[in-house]
Amino acid sequence: MFRQLVIQSARLGDLVQTRRLLLSLAGRGETHLAVDAGLAPLARVLYPFAHVHALPFYTADAARAAQEVSKVLHLWHELDFSAVYNGNYSSAGTSLCRLFPPERVHGYRPGPGGPERSPWARRAFRLTAHRACGSLNLVDYWGYFVPDPLPPEAVNPPARGGGEGLGVVLAGRESRRSLPVPLLARIVRTVHDLMGGPRVRLLGSAREQAAARRLLRELPGRMHDHVEDLSGKTDLPALVEAVRGLDRLLTPDTGIMHLAAALGVPVLAFFLSSAFAHETGPYGLGHTIIQADGLSCLPCLESAPCAFGVRCLRPFEEEGLLGALSALIEGRASARLPRGLQGWASDLDALGGVLRLVAGQDRQGGLRRAIRRELASQTNVAAAFAAADAQAASPLEAEAEESARRWLRADSDWMLPPRRYC
Repeated sequence: MFRQLVIQSARLGDLVQTRRLLLSLAGRGETHLAVDAGLAPLARVLYPFAHVHALPFYTADAARAAQEVSKVLHLWHELDFSAVYNGNYSSAGTSLCRLFPPERVHGYRPGPGGPERSPWARRAFRLTAHRACGSLNLVDYWGYFVPDPLPPEAVNPPARGGGEGLGVVLAGRESRRSLPVPLLARIVRTVHDLMGGPRVRLLGSAREQAAARRLLRELPGRMHDHVEDLSGKTDLPALVEAVRGLDRLLTPDTGIMHLAAALGVPVLAFFLSSAFAHETGPYGLGHTIIQADGLSCLPCLESAPCAFGVRCLRPFEEEGLLGALSALIEGRASARLPRGLQGWASDLDALGGVLRLVAGQDRQGGLRRAIRRELASQTNVAAAFAAADAQAASPLEAEAEESARRWLRADSDWMLPPRRYC
């Protein structure tokens, strides 16, 4: 029997963003998925076709972890996987791959000097040196670990309201990427009124319960009876039910945002600091993103402290934001965001998820398109992408094409036939 294993050792959002890869594998043989034990219940809900293996990726109990890993490795040895897809550049996930012949491992492999990237992972990873020009969604990065993944339109359903009201994600794990509570309250009030006063669900972990109480104090009294605070009150399967059927979700770049997109819930997302929508924006049709732009420090490194007082937050606090949001939600062409912000609508092309500018300016647009064409040229959708990309190449576009080729074709891997790049 042809058996395949996906190792996803990261957090909730990454588990959801592995969706294109997992759905692509589902029809090709028996599919197994290894995740942190805390995410195993959610993995079974999202991917009922997969055999889920719970591993202690984030436990502090080393002795217990070693015992559990030993049991799983013994089982894997008996299963004899034909292909293994390791999704993260981490010592934990890559160490597990030492059980398998190197030629069966795609993504991140054990090497003599530590984890090594396979050819596709190496090429795509080069884009991190030019993040402001990035144009590859993480869903598609993992999706192309196989040479002919599922079409992008088959990954997430088009976003449509389900009648269950407005969801509000209070914050993400990284505070710099989240909006302050007073600002969030103004946005919630505006969107709530535009939607005709629906029910509101506050979503988050137990860490966000204090933020939920502050948000309620900031909201007008007329809204209080409409608000249900679910922060810290749902396990992961219950979170799926809390998100499913919402008419809209307000959120920073979070795992709940990706869950909403996978469930077909329309997302209104706010990206700043290290969050960059071209990399980790909501996947599929029908989502709106407000992205901070115009500063040389954007997007920044999450692990590095901000030396500028999170100045990318300031445009979100300007008066014109709420009016622009109203225009975007109502589909009016008059949306004028404050300077330093861009409005994007999620879309799909032959390669995968892509964003279309609907407000503001994109200084990197030409280079972004050139990178996308270069990426597509080495995939199974090269012809379809080229046929759909009818934009005339100006001298600046031609220069951008050369830059894209130089950045992405830095080694002899490009000499391999396209179907072998995974």
